[in-house]
Amino acid sequence: MKAPKGFTFSGIHSGIKRKKLDLGLVVSEDFSDCVCFFTNNKVKASPIILNLNNLKISNSQVKAIIVNSGNANSFTGKQGLKDAQLINKELSKLLNIRPEFILSASTGIIGKRLPVGKILKNLNRLVAELSPDNFEKFSQAILTTDTQRKLFFKEAKVSGEKVRILGIAKGAGMIYPQLNKATMLGFIFTDVNIKRSLLIQACKEGVDLSFNSISVDGCRSTNDSVFVLTSKKSYSYIERKDKNFREFSLQLKEVMLSLAKSIVKDAEGATKFIEIEINSARTKEEARRAGLAITNSNLFKTAIYGENPNWGRIISALGQAQIPLKDNISIKYTSLKAKEIRLKIDLKRGKYSWRVYTSDLTPDYIKINSSYS
Repeated sequence: MKAPKGFTFSGIHSGIKRKKLDLGLVVSEDFSDCVCFFTNNKVKASPIILNLNNLKISNSQVKAIIVNSGNANSFTGKQGLKDAQLINKELSKLLNIRPEFILSASTGIIGKRLPVGKILKNLNRLVAELSPDNFEKFSQAILTTDTQRKLFFKEAKVSGEKVRILGIAKGAGMIYPQLNKATMLGFIFTDVNIKRSLLIQACKEGVDLSFNSISVDGCRSTNDSVFVLTSKKSYSYIERKDKNFREFSLQLKEVMLSLAKSIVKDAEGATKFIEIEINSARTKEEARRAGLAITNSNLFKTAIYGENPNWGRIISALGQAQIPLKDNISIKYTSLKAKEIRLKIDLKRGKYSWRVYTSDLTPDYIKINSSYS
């Protein structure tokens, strides 16, 4: 596994957490083209508010992303935004760029002020430790209740040239992202040289099939973000929807889906990973809505934990989602005793399908979240 050309990474312990790595940085050698997706929660964390403004000013050209874990810097008022701006300003001096070319992400507890002093004190070391090989340290620095790092790597052949795609994510609880334009953070880095409109299309399709199709607990974070950056360091240029675009788009989707599944598999307290396939829906949106209605049913998720095939809970969830049902609906399970379960539902209403992913709901989930503060 190698980082895409043009990116360096670092991850250090700054003191936000007691012992674990908690501050990460990625820097692009040149300016990277960036496509971002942020939570549609009406309450947005300070870094997202800052990012939306910076992306307008920079025309989506990005030089660096700084990430902290252990504190969400969310619902912290004007001070929270000032704190994020100050960090960007001081980091910009070290990188010799304008602050608008730096994006931010935070994850952790909502409502507590970011320990700005600890971060500022460690910016020099964060920059000094930048290396193409430190993406694993970066992936460790962004974790909260995760039990493992989430990294996936793919290569796509573009006109015979190999382009790299590296995906890094965090997330285990408060997962129901529904990103537009989870707590979940996703970072995808590539060196593909591609027309921006095509990059946006590939990213949107990938996000819908992956991050927007998972749920752990139906709770949408104020910090959910996905960043896709390309250094454009490859020689071959993708300018139309040809086989090169299809190959890159396929591998990008594979990385995104692998990250999304890894989040669900690492769900807080989970013992089972569940894939739900909805078939024969009237529209794609109906199929997706049907799947997510089931993933967000606590009754269904506790039944799976108890290995109880109570299909009435599925019927109820679909009806609550305003999906008309007839007696000919088909529901099929694989073994509920397995760690990975597949559920196929045929709505008998049309020709469209969708897949969503979730976990069971266990006593350990309650234990973890009752003491998280």
